[in-house]
Amino acid sequence: MKKFFAIAAALLISVASFAQETNKDENGNTKFGGYETNKFFDNWYVGLAGGVNSTWDVAKGGFEFAGLATQIDLGKWISPEYGFRFGWRGLNNKVDGNKEAFNFFKADALLHFSNLVAGYKECRIWDVIPFAGVGVLKDEAAGAEWGVEAGIINNFRLCDNFDINLEIGANLAPGIRYSANFGKFVTFPYATLGVAYKFNRADWTRVSTTAAAAAAAIAAANAAKDAAEAKVAGAQKAADDANAAAKKAEDEAKQLVDEAKKAAKANVDGLFDEPVIVYFQIGKSTLTKTEKAHAEYAIKNIIARGNNVKFTLNGSADTGTGSKARNKQLTEERAKTVYALIDELGVSRENITVVEWNGKDRFATPELNRAVIIEKQ
Repeated sequence: MKKFFAIAAALLISVASFAQETNKDENGNTKFGGYETNKFFDNWYVGLAGGVNSTWDVAKGGFEFAGLATQIDLGKWISPEYGFRFGWRGLNNKVDGNKEAFNFFKADALLHFSNLVAGYKECRIWDVIPFAGVGVLKDEAAGAEWGVEAGIINNFRLCDNFDINLEIGANLAPGIRYSANFGKFVTFPYATLGVAYKFNRADWTRVSTTAAAAAAAIAAANAAKDAAEAKVAGAQKAADDANAAAKKAEDEAKQLVDEAKKAAKANVDGLFDEPVIVYFQIGKSTLTKTEKAHAEYAIKNIIARGNNVKFTLNGSADTGTGSKARNKQLTEERAKTVYALIDELGVSRENITVVEWNGKDRFATPELNRAVIIEKQ
């Protein structure tokens, strides 16, 4: 049995050199938080596993191989770092030389150590998940007794919905009811290997909306405004000290204002000649209030720039999320949503053309592909 645990430990060490990854931003800093709401039915999983277990014999002073260990678990992740699970573990052990079957019904708290330390990364190959829990240990001879357990789950990602779990841990229960050889407590070390299936949405999508982008733009504008006001105040102080310097600063300020007005006018003139992108939330074909207002503003200004404006609508979806059929359905529904909005604003239906989605991502970032692109023909 000692050899078994030694081999399992060596396996974990051997994969550590290539399996662990981190979630870094463009500056090399680990990213935490900023995830979409975890709904009740999101991030559940069920696991099936089998392996071996042993007992600690005080009289012999070592582990004794006992038999098979099987387990079933149902768990949920509340956040990328914390979760829980309920389950059953079947243990075949030797008690006073006789084989007995034990059933351990338990509840565990899960700590996603990899996400806690390195930040959430959806495609990380290997994750380390310590756990600890309590439960009831039952067998035919001694009845029921409370017990505790602790261990580590080594989670290996296969695909979006399936993982392989290598779990090493131990159950601990009062041993006085089972055998004199156990002393005050009986320890059941075990190691199991199994598969886990993740239901429904099994990831943590980061929040990335146009509202956040707008807030960042406003913050940048306010910073620029503060800087401009500081410059004007400095120019005024210089004017109090010397009329010549004040006159020069006034002329420079006027020149800057004129150039800013020209630049602003040039930007407005060409603003609505570029495509307008209307973003949708993941899995949604309806517009948020923010995006609807954004689309209406852009469409009204395009219409105001000429008579009989013609539009082309190109719906898209994120191919990394959902099935091909669902994504095609989403692109059509999103295009219909924008189509109806343009129609409501007075554009003739003959002037609206919907382009069929080609099934490919247009942008590198998933959130940008959940959109409808509006272009003037």
